[in-house]
Amino acid sequence: MSVQKQQHEKLNVVELFAGVGGFRLGLEAVYGFPYDVTLSNQFEPSRKKQHASEIYCSHWPEGTHINEDIFKVLESENGQNAIRAARPDVLVAGFPCQDYSVAKPLSASDGLAGKKGVLWWSIAKLLGQRLEDDEPVKYLILENVDRLISSPASCRGRDFAVILATLNSFGYAAEWRIINAADYGHPQRRRRIFIVAYHHSTEVYKRQQAALGRASAQWVSNTVLASAFPCDATNPLDAVEPALTLRDDPFDEQLSYRPLSNGKTRFANVGLMLAGHVHTCSVRAALIPDYTEYCGHPTPLTLGDIVRDTGPVPTSFHVRPEQEDAWKAAKGPKAIPRSKNGFDYTYSEGAMAFPDPLDKPSRTIITSEGGNSASRTKHAVRESSGLIRRLTPEELEALNGFPRGFTANAGVSDVTRAMLMGNALIVGLVRRIGEALYRQHQAS
Repeated sequence: MSVQKQQHEKLNVVELFAGVGGFRLGLEAVYGFPYDVTLSNQFEPSRKKQHASEIYCSHWPEGTHINEDIFKVLESENGQNAIRAARPDVLVAGFPCQDYSVAKPLSASDGLAGKKGVLWWSIAKLLGQRLEDDEPVKYLILENVDRLISSPASCRGRDFAVILATLNSFGYAAEWRIINAADYGHPQRRRRIFIVAYHHSTEVYKRQQAALGRASAQWVSNTVLASAFPCDATNPLDAVEPALTLRDDPFDEQLSYRPLSNGKTRFANVGLMLAGHVHTCSVRAALIPDYTEYCGHPTPLTLGDIVRDTGPVPTSFHVRPEQEDAWKAAKGPKAIPRSKNGFDYTYSEGAMAFPDPLDKPSRTIITSEGGNSASRTKHAVRESSGLIRRLTPEELEALNGFPRGFTANAGVSDVTRAMLMGNALIVGLVRRIGEALYRQHQAS
């Protein structure tokens, strides 16, 4: 391929579980606009009003957007033809995470067997259909909550093993990394797992395979995600030998997988699976002297940076003096006696800051951030006037790297906007991954 053609080549993108478009915003921010979203899908079966889909379409009214159950899309002739017409080189998806979310106890998570967890298999179905068409999707970028590597509670890590085994069965290598956005200068402490996969027909796969054969421990720094987010292994020797080898069939892997003898998952916060062999180890973010290329600012951003950019706030967001005791109680430490299955125990929670400190990144935004009732998980900040208030939808958008006002749409309440941001991802992280993946692709 000529250099001139490489410089102008675009990669077609299919975006599943698109939400309000965080993946698309991130990929469209990559220099040179190398990514072209040719089809998107967003559907929330439990809601009559499809707010996320409507907001998505308000920003991208052109192109193919399907607001329908993805399984129905994949089972219909029209849907399959739409995907064929989209000719995806890249599939991106923040597949639904309610089954693994830290918003509820791990013991209540159902993992892949859960009602929404099974949507992973829609990704697998699309990959299988493209293989049958002899046009495999070259690359995948997936996002989920960090708990994915230790789900379900009854067999920690089994679900992730099944996901990796599924990708392996379709001929993909897959790397993963749990990334805290605040480690790279973003104003929110949001830990999410990103998975980047590449088909064995790509040069990216072949280069990774060759590098792994030469020096096994070097894979940690050779991955797409390490290029995007530099890191250091806490013990490089842990990266040398495979931690496990997957069964060829995902179902067999589901039956045979066992966690470590202490009950913990076999997967650390970074890893690479290639040809069924899984390398994994623990890493920490590298020291970064200048964060500009990550977050647009030389020093790490804080919650205060976001709050200071906000103008006057409606009084409905203020915490009235008579409400402060309820907020302090919600944020305070707790020790609650409980009983389950004949066993008595004490459920404990530590104290949380009230109001939230402005000189640090915010805590993780979750879907219950909206509404004016006192809550342990909602943010509350003290203005320069001394008044305490909740965060506005515009501030929640900014904490995720969205333009302020992005989710403002007719009929969409502030509570819904907050919920949508609780489900969203950090746009700047996607941009970095998109840049790193395209560099690897161009090197081919």
